[in-house]
Amino acid sequence: MLFKIAAFVVVAHYLVRFLLRIFRRQGKVYYLTPMRQFSLVFWSLISFWLALIMFGMLLRHHTDTNLEQSIAMGLGSILLLFSLPTLLVHLQYWRHERESAMELEKDHRTALLLRPGQQYLLKPGSIQEIVETKSSSSGSFWRHYGYLTIFLRDGRTLTVTSLLIDLETLKALWPHVPYRIKTKWICFL
Repeated sequence: MLFKIAAFVVVAHYLVRFLLRIFRRQGKVYYLTPMRQFSLVFWSLISFWLALIMFGMLLRHHTDTNLEQSIAMGLGSILLLFSLPTLLVHLQYWRHERESAMELEKDHRTALLLRPGQQYLLKPGSIQEIVETKSSSSGSFWRHYGYLTIFLRDGRTLTVTSLLIDLETLKALWPHVPYRIKTKWICFL
């Protein structure tokens, strides 16, 4: 059973990488796309699914040995502990960005952020500082989740998450704006 699960994970990994390479394109309007969401949450969903399978093995009739049950419980717990934080961060980012869109004008170094009932034209002169919050845990499923806090000169503060746009693409628009990095273990908003 465990060998079949491992084979499925390997095949799914290469299939997703292939599909992401096919559908990746550089645009100038960004919004929550299913492919971007899927690429960020894929391994967490697989881990969550495998954890449920491991715990499901415990519910079967007593055909498994105590060692097999212990291994299933241990692996299921570890997989669940790695997948739940990512799924919670993803849900939080999705709730924050679900109605947002951003249009980039690289020639003019501007970005137009659209939120329900609000528009923000972001250009280097209107931004006081950018603070990037990124994960300090480099080997975890949630390492690709982070956000930019953009402090505007008029006192407003905006948050743009990595679920909406690749943060490196956005930061590249304003190379001369003051910038600093904060790290968190898990980047909850």
